Amino acid sequence: MKILFIGEIVGKKGLDLVSRVLPDLIKEENLDFVIANGNKINKGFSIVASEADELHAAGVDVITLGDNCFKKKATVDFLEDANAVLRPINSFYGNPGKGYIIMDSREGIPVCVVSAFGRTNFKNPVLDNPFLGMKRLLNHIAGKSKIIIMDFHCNATSEKLCMGFYMSGKITAVVGTNFSAQTSDLRLDENGTAYITDVGMVGSKYSVCGYEPQNIIDSYLSGLFPRKRVKESDYIFNSLIIEVDPSDGRATDVRTHNFEEGNGSAKK
Repeated sequence: MKILFIGEIVGKKGLDLVSRVLPDLIKEENLDFVIANGNKINKGFSIVASEADELHAAGVDVITLGDNCFKKKATVDFLEDANAVLRPINSFYGNPGKGYIIMDSREGIPVCVVSAFGRTNFKNPVLDNPFLGMKRLLNHIAGKSKIIIMDFHCNATSEKLCMGFYMSGKITAVVGTNFSAQTSDLRLDENGTAYITDVGMVGSKYSVCGYEPQNIIDSYLSGLFPRKRVKESDYIFNSLIIEVDPSDGRATDVRTHNFEEGNGSAKK
């Protein structure tokens, strides 16, 4: 079976691009399940209910979030009852929403999707340890789903790499997010676990994590928190296609599926 993981979607233009191309991509690649990171959709910060509904209507099965998940009241309000929208599993106990979900694929095969925060360099003192969180989760869901895909939203390459090695042979894939720049270390290890430090984004090629560069430059010059604005030109679409053996949940192949706006041919 084939699983598509779409990188961090930035702004309304990113949402529109995914909504436009995904239905055809599902047919062309014969995709069985689709995951997308929606952490930056609503003006560059988080997601609201109507945007989640649009992604689901386009064919996204599960939406993962990250450090922006509690920055908008509208997001917090709908997370508790949201349809397959995940905040990180190691968020503070009692936060609204859930950190994992088990859903059937289009072929009726259970797929577990997990969202988790890294702790290195994140200014959030109440995050639980993601390594212990994953250990507890795997014990909790044992026997319920052989296919497990993890979105590890993290600042530090070292923490992502450690999670990749820790999860080797335990889950199907560890997909890093938050850099919004696709890394070149995609691998399928000997234990059948796919890994990439960062899958990238659906956002402007000439941006800083999807935002106008000058806003970020000004923050470095002034020392003040930047007023981030989404850059809405020259969009790229970064994603992974993971092929999985449903009998044991091991990844059998993984490749990037990338293209630039206006160029329908994928650049792999």
